[in-house]
Amino acid sequence: MEKVANEKQINFSFDEIYELEKLREKKISGSLKHKEKFLKLGIIEKVGKTSGQKFILAHRYYSYQEKPGVYTRIKGFNRESKKELILEHIKREGSGRKEDFLDVFPDLKPQDIANLLYELKMEGKIKHEGARRSGRWVIARVS
Repeated sequence: MEKVANEKQINFSFDEIYELEKLREKKISGSLKHKEKFLKLGIIEKVGKTSGQKFILAHRYYSYQEKPGVYTRIKGFNRESKKELILEHIKREGSGRKEDFLDVFPDLKPQDIANLLYELKMEGKIKHEGARRSGRWVIARVS
């Protein structure tokens, strides 16, 4: 933060410093009073979209602390990576239930998992077999 303050020649209020310190401790936050200023200065980054949007300290902070792995873990995987993990699971196990993927992605809501599965279905990569609630997802066989 000192580096940013020196580069941009700005001062931070006690409230702003305190808010950033809370974010550093918690790693992720859903609401910040000074988020617009922090985003503009590149101190924080958005993670996620719409109602699930959160804020984390910027990559620069974790690079400076020599902890880029922490940044990657906090930021999480992008949508395509999540879909690839789902496909890998189904290929390895032969099938998968929505509940299995809730275990894989504990930070996602059931509807988020359903959306990922639906996208994979629309892409022709997987299909659902069995009853709606008790069925399983399997790899779609290309004819």
